[in-house]
Amino acid sequence: MERLQVEELEPNRLMSLAGLKGWLIPVGLILVLVSNVIALMLPFLDIDVVLKGHSEYKLPESVKLMWEMKLYWVSILIVVFSIVFPLAKTIALIVTWFLKVPPLLRRRFILLLESLGKWSMLDIFVVILLMVLSNNQIFLSTKPRAGLIFFIFAIIGNMVMSRIMEVVDGRLYPKVEQEETEEKDFIPLGSTGGIGWAMPLLLIVSFVSIIVAVDVPFLKINDILLRSHSYSVVEATGALWTESRYVLAAFLIFFVGVMPLIRILYIGWIWFNRGSGTLHERRFDQVRVMGEWSMMSVFLLALVMILTEGGELVRTQLKNGLWAILASTMVCVISLWIARFLLRRAILAARKQAS
Repeated sequence: MERLQVEELEPNRLMSLAGLKGWLIPVGLILVLVSNVIALMLPFLDIDVVLKGHSEYKLPESVKLMWEMKLYWVSILIVVFSIVFPLAKTIALIVTWFLKVPPLLRRRFILLLESLGKWSMLDIFVVILLMVLSNNQIFLSTKPRAGLIFFIFAIIGNMVMSRIMEVVDGRLYPKVEQEETEEKDFIPLGSTGGIGWAMPLLLIVSFVSIIVAVDVPFLKINDILLRSHSYSVVEATGALWTESRYVLAAFLIFFVGVMPLIRILYIGWIWFNRGSGTLHERRFDQVRVMGEWSMMSVFLLALVMILTEGGELVRTQLKNGLWAILASTMVCVISLWIARFLLRRAILAARKQAS
């Protein structure tokens, strides 16, 4: 019913529907776009290596350098996720705000852009890992530059603005979300069959896997010119904190550790709490939003890039923490998929009984 109702609506503009306050959204998007362009023009990081000299880590120049060093995958990933996509996403959101399009198509497009936004953080995690590897070293040192701050502001701002646009778009069509019917409240734990009773155990496994993933070292410096040290997410956060990189330390632990834990805890809360099908759908939509700010998978990709292609700067050795991060990512994805599947089935069953 929802799909038919939305498709029947005529194409329209969010700009016209949102009113005068709606102009704050394109203004915010333009600020994000300007910050992104400035970030591409300014250096991200200064790198000083004994016997190799000083170099600036600037996105466009670093891509060219990595391509010349035959680090093709790194170059392609940085171009796609850190240069092309953030700019394209911001421009697309601006155009979507003013363009006259069918509501269903617009909503799907905004949700798609919103779901892909976290992958623009890839280059930030690469820079953070380089700074961690250079911590307390004599022959290697790094220093963050203004471009990194502008880029963090641009990417987070981009994610926030896409979320605001999605909320505004949804609130403009409150009558098409679901017909008002009398729904029976239920608790997912007792309404999803035998597998539903196993869900708490799976969530506990997911929770423990995240704690292990952030606590077990994922790499070890194995360079004759550098002090040998192993790093986990927790230790990397501590290294950044001791170097007074408070923003980057908070950035790392929040997106890689805290948000994944919060999402698992919230799914567990949903599983034990009573509510109507519509309420449970809204709760799981909040889980989706949390997933866009849970970035263990993005950190994993950045870590793989450093381990496989970063030998030109620092020689590192793989540790078990990498497999722990991979396993935790997979377990959390599986847990979320099963929970969503079981909940949807329970909602359909409850609505069928109500009708």
